[in-house]
Amino acid sequence: MRYCTKCGNQLEANLKFCTQCGAPAQAQPETPQLGDTQQPASNPAPQAQPVPTPPPAPAAGWQALPVSPMQPQPPAKKSSWIPAVLIALSVLAFIAVLGIGGLVYAGYKVKQKATAMIHKAEKDSSPLGRLATDLKSADAKPREAPDTNSPDASAVLGDLAKMLGAATPEMTPGDGDPVPSVSERDPVEPCPAASLPPESSARIPLQEGTVITTAWGVKYQDVESRISVMTPTPVAIATSHTTSSYKDDNGREQTPSAHNSTVCNVDIASAGTYVTVVGTHIPGLIHGVTRLRMSDKSFSEVKASGKTNFEYLDFMQAGNAVKPVHDAGPLARVEPQDVPYPMILNDERTTLPSIHLAGIFESKPPDPRSKKWRPNHAAVDLYVLDDAADPLVLLWKEKDPAFHDGKFRVEVVKIDFKTQHPVNTVEKQLTEQKRAVTYGIYFDFNKDTIKTESEPVLKQIVQAMADNPAWKLTVEGHTDNIGGDSYNLDLSKRRAAAVKQALVMRYHIAADRLSTDGFGASRPVETNDTLEGRARNRRVELTRE
Repeated sequence: MRYCTKCGNQLEANLKFCTQCGAPAQAQPETPQLGDTQQPASNPAPQAQPVPTPPPAPAAGWQALPVSPMQPQPPAKKSSWIPAVLIALSVLAFIAVLGIGGLVYAGYKVKQKATAMIHKAEKDSSPLGRLATDLKSADAKPREAPDTNSPDASAVLGDLAKMLGAATPEMTPGDGDPVPSVSERDPVEPCPAASLPPESSARIPLQEGTVITTAWGVKYQDVESRISVMTPTPVAIATSHTTSSYKDDNGREQTPSAHNSTVCNVDIASAGTYVTVVGTHIPGLIHGVTRLRMSDKSFSEVKASGKTNFEYLDFMQAGNAVKPVHDAGPLARVEPQDVPYPMILNDERTTLPSIHLAGIFESKPPDPRSKKWRPNHAAVDLYVLDDAADPLVLLWKEKDPAFHDGKFRVEVVKIDFKTQHPVNTVEKQLTEQKRAVTYGIYFDFNKDTIKTESEPVLKQIVQAMADNPAWKLTVEGHTDNIGGDSYNLDLSKRRAAAVKQALVMRYHIAADRLSTDGFGASRPVETNDTLEGRARNRRVELTRE
């Protein structure tokens, strides 16, 4: 007998499925039949097996459905992303520790080298050596902020920046942030007592109120700095330097800056080293150098023999690090006679007698690390005012591949100083020529906002209109050729309108007495190929009916 393993129904012998539930019949093992002669030798007697009781038959009208055997399910996979993330974080942390350790070690080695260089420079009696001493003295004062101005720290930061691939652009005049007053930046040793000839004999006196405007070119524009002479003392002359915002050769916006500097009278008399730049990390007073002018000793040598040994102190900056660069060489007169030098003097175009000197300067000591951006030999040109009382340096030009045109150039384009009998040049020109040209109304580059330095000329215009109530004026704006023609035309019109608005709103000039116009760069009075030419093309003109 066979029974269904599913429902217990008795199975027929020849069928392979259950007629009751449809389940497939399972094959039953054949049990051998034991005869009389085939008795097991050692097996015990078989026990009776219980016969499964068949389940009750399903009710009528129901049909049993075949049931498939259940398939085994694969075991669930465990998540594996957490160990991978932990491994990655561990690797990154290990790399970071190695990098920080390498930087610390590199900084330590660079600091050792920089300290040795500073100690060597301090033993030098040249202006470069004195500069190292001044830097150390200036930084010996207590500070609330971290001391990033010390020679060691500056050298470490500079060399570390080079190791990391940082750019090392040449510092330009006025570059950097505002610095403390001169007295806070002076080294411990003050200026020694020394007297100078009276300024009354000078063609352009370096007296209180004298303002010298210098220009220097970058890739995108001409930048102007104003150097104002403060009250001279019996031992020194102090000046303030301000520079408007501009874009440097890399297109980065530089914020306005303000710095102070001091030159000792003893250095004005005999120093053979000249410096132009100012900056946050440059001391306001550097012994052994002069600014703005040649020393009396150097100028007297030029007048006597036509030549002099001259030195130029410059600085290179990378981040907060400042490195002095000391160039020196002989200067010799180029032309035997004076050269007329164009100048805007007290708001009028004129020329000044100048001496043109030229030479080849050598960096001392040569720095092999600076060859990439500064040659060890460079051609220089210098124009100096032919005036023994104040031989102002009107132009300093040095070949330098760090600049976009291959030259470092600082040029005086405008000088204003007080006279015993001030003249209203605007009214004088309008009376005599019915047209006045003024260079004393200042705007920031690419802007039409009038700067506060423009007040003296605005007051001259107001006084001229008050003295001549019948006058009606047209304000004309003119630009140089930097930028597009349409842009310059619009800029010149906006600047003329800004002048009218200032006269009407601040000085209460009747609006119907003023009209405006602009001509952009279409009416130049000088070439636009030079700094001084472009400076004279940037102007405001007034015409009267």
